[in-house]
Amino acid sequence: MRRLILVILTVILMTTFAYADIKVSRKAIAKGIQNREPVEVSDSFDSHVGKLYCFTEIKTDKYPTKVIHIWIYKDNIMAEVPLAVNSSRWRTYSSKKILPKWKGEWKVEIYSEDGKMLDSVSFTIK
Repeated sequence: MRRLILVILTVILMTTFAYADIKVSRKAIAKGIQNREPVEVSDSFDSHVGKLYCFTEIKTDKYPTKVIHIWIYKDNIMAEVPLAVNSSRWRTYSSKKILPKWKGEWKVEIYSEDGKMLDSVSFTIK
């Protein structure tokens, strides 16, 4: 009987971890972050913007964990930023200095700690 209970508990634990859910509930590219919220959100910015922020709100039943922001310009990885997620609803952000000559299409891909792409957000530098 004890062995059966151990087997059942093991199956329940394995199922719980196998189906842990992590998702992006909000995302934005912004000129700033105030009170843990994005400000001056857009999908297009002047080439002299200087610095941009990728804001991400995560909802998960598995924490602590991490997400990774990968900043991509012209198919080149410009930055890879791991970010801690420490509760079931977590707001976080990364930033990237933008040089005036880096005009064109950009995107930030958001990955889970295990390498699964969760979402992405695109923007343009004019």
